[in-house]
Amino acid sequence: MNIGSEDIKGFWYEGAAADVSCLYGESTAIPYHNGQIYQTTFQAPPLPELRWFLVGKGIKGSECGESYAGFICDNPSCGKVHYVEYHCRRRACPECYHLWVHEEVDKVVARLLSRESLVRNRGKRLVHIVLSPDQDEKPATHEELRALFASGYEYIREKGAVGGTVIFHAFRATDEAKECARAAHSKTWAWIRAQDHSEAWYRYSPHLHLICFVNHMKEPERGEKWIYKTKVDKRGQVINLLRGSKHRNVEDNLRGLIGYLLTHAVTLEGEEDSFHSVRWFGSCSYNKFATTEEEVSLKDKPEKVCEECGSKLVGLWAWRSRWYWSVVYHDIDEPKYWYDIEKVMDEAIDKRFGAKGYG
Repeated sequence: MNIGSEDIKGFWYEGAAADVSCLYGESTAIPYHNGQIYQTTFQAPPLPELRWFLVGKGIKGSECGESYAGFICDNPSCGKVHYVEYHCRRRACPECYHLWVHEEVDKVVARLLSRESLVRNRGKRLVHIVLSPDQDEKPATHEELRALFASGYEYIREKGAVGGTVIFHAFRATDEAKECARAAHSKTWAWIRAQDHSEAWYRYSPHLHLICFVNHMKEPERGEKWIYKTKVDKRGQVINLLRGSKHRNVEDNLRGLIGYLLTHAVTLEGEEDSFHSVRWFGSCSYNKFATTEEEVSLKDKPEKVCEECGSKLVGLWAWRSRWYWSVVYHDIDEPKYWYDIEKVMDEAIDKRFGAKGYG
């Protein structure tokens, strides 16, 4: 079972029989003459509505990691069967979350650096801002979470941010975790993820990471409900992410930053695939401009080819409709790998249609 995340004061629990911190319960205590106090009743609180956990710390997808016959060579004289590993590609999956991170990085970078985005934000700097609410503002419901986002967007736009992407973080690492990571010569969140009980090394402290285009930014003021910090270099100068560094270009720098932020992004139990870990606001939101050509091009996958003869590969059912019956009725000769084809076809039919077979 995946242990979820911390809620406002401690760990959330699953089921009435679980151990619960006394910070949550209501108890009746009876003092005795020897000075000892015994708790006689304890009532656990309801489960929190927002049960956060780190991406990759959920349940593995069904059949994830298993190999299956995915493609057949479209050359009718070859017909080599190609096996692939199935991935559920869910952000919660401990096997696939890194694939989700990679795909999200591609999409975020493509949209931020798209021609449409750069034209709309011409003359603006692209910066990394950490936006944190007052520590008393810790949403416990979906409604409170929506209000938090709306308030954060309003605040940072009033300060001078124009628009960009937002990566939501529910947790901050404890000081102990940072010390242990330093001692292990590891990045903090990489070290935390490697621990058996990683939830013991962070605390509930929701905040937003913004990669956004900005004008001149107004300084935060004392007493405001939000506080923001813009990332600076060693000289204290604000880092403009549209300028490459000494060793890396703009795109590579962005990929590294966004990829790192996504490794400790979160999702919600029960909403693993619907919660938006990455969001857009202002000049980069989807109501300002639709999916860009750069984002669309990400869907153009390179054509798969046969590792033996170099011909293109097609799916099992496509191969069946193109060649199978021609071979069965001897219109063409059996391909080199006909035995393997018949085997995987029988398995695929059994899996799809069961004992009823294929009519």
